[in-house]
Amino acid sequence: MSDFLFPDTDFVIGLGSVLNIAGGYFDFATSKSESAADLKALRSDWGVTGQDISEAYHECTSDNDQKEISR
Repeated sequence: MSDFLFPDTDFVIGLGSVLNIAGGYFDFATSKSESAADLKALRSDWGVTGQDISEAYHECTSDNDQKEISR
């Protein structure tokens, strides 16, 4: 899951944000335009997809190597 648009938080930060009535507690990722934001999101999504495919490939090839060794 892509989370680059969300602030990095923990419990204490979350508790503090509940008590922050005035707002403006978090800084979010910004872009100069909607197109730039979309491009960042697409690149991030495809980057994560590529990582998932790579991990699945390596897991499958590792499983196949172990099966051949046990024969």
